[in-house]
Amino acid sequence: MSEQSVTDALPWIAWSRIWSPLVPEPQRRDAWHALELPDSITAYDTEFCSTFLLGAPVPRVPLLLHAALKREGGAVREDWLRVARHLGLRWDNVHLPPDQLGAACELYACAVEQQDAVLVNELRRRYLLPWCEFAREQLADTASNLAFLPDRFEADLQARH
Repeated sequence: MSEQSVTDALPWIAWSRIWSPLVPEPQRRDAWHALELPDSITAYDTEFCSTFLLGAPVPRVPLLLHAALKREGGAVREDWLRVARHLGLRWDNVHLPPDQLGAACELYACAVEQQDAVLVNELRRRYLLPWCEFAREQLADTASNLAFLPDRFEADLQARH
């Protein structure tokens, strides 16, 4: 792995910290700043939680890829576990499902770091870009202040490959 491949993976670690509900707030603020997102994440805390984390039966924009993409959960989680195995990673002591967007961004970062272009393109095409489209559609129907997030995430996916 080159120094450049490590640098290329860093934005995806930052995105994983944005999307993971387990990341401490100081790390999420640092990631927000590193990605040069507008304002401060504290300006969006309540709306972020109500949009992406809370909801019955699911949030308006679920961070579980299978829920957002309306696919069978076991199959999608198994896809992501296969990605982890392919990358030589183990799924130990983790408290998020492998298809949770934060966890998926970490796996994507590893694929970028390992310069696995086929895997990077496949994950982007099959899961990450469709999630962006779904999120954008869900947020378009509201006056959400967070509508820029899926747009910015998608722009990074398109630009950083």
